[in-house]
Amino acid sequence: MKLVPEKTGDGSETFRNLVVDELYHTKSGAVTEAIEKYSEPLKVWQKENPVILDICFGLGYNTGAVIDAIRSHGNNSKIKVYCFENEKVILEKVLDVNPGFKSYRLIREFVKNFLREKRETLSKGNIELVMLFGDARKKIRGVKCEADYALLDPFSPKKQPELWEKEFMENIYAALKDEGSLATYSYAKVVRENLEAAGFKVMPGPVIGRRSPSTLAYKYKKTL
Repeated sequence: MKLVPEKTGDGSETFRNLVVDELYHTKSGAVTEAIEKYSEPLKVWQKENPVILDICFGLGYNTGAVIDAIRSHGNNSKIKVYCFENEKVILEKVLDVNPGFKSYRLIREFVKNFLREKRETLSKGNIELVMLFGDARKKIRGVKCEADYALLDPFSPKKQPELWEKEFMENIYAALKDEGSLATYSYAKVVRENLEAAGFKVMPGPVIGRRSPSTLAYKYKKTL
């Protein structure tokens, strides 16, 4: 698989995957997207000891944005991130880019240990990163946790429809706590419908780099 580097509007780097012919981030700004479509609208700093599902980890920008946001708001509790990825070629690029996140040195060490030594977990201080490498649809079923947040960032529904299907959304829903929340850049009709069918309450997210808004989805505690 060949990846072609591309600078985005905020100066940060992403890559074009030539197999699916899509960028890993919006052209308007890769780092900006991670912050303004994921960490900020989810308000990730509000939970103590947050557990996060980063689905389609890629370059790790969403994880970097989330960790930085939590710490910058004075939340020094434990952070645990489950990182779902199935392509080593994009993980190799983590070792080459420098998006500017304070936490990125830790993310780079985590990825390097996984690629070179097959170590799936890195714990430092009160941050724990766990690599779940393979098909996210299968890996999500094995996650024995109640997560606070899900960052859903596959390629578009046209190019990677299997990661937007109702069954997968249901499995994400099941992995979240009551009051848990999900963010994704997509606002495609099929995405909204499948999230709602899985039980989520769906709302529009911010408009960043595209005409349409992103999507936020919430799991509310069911009442009898």
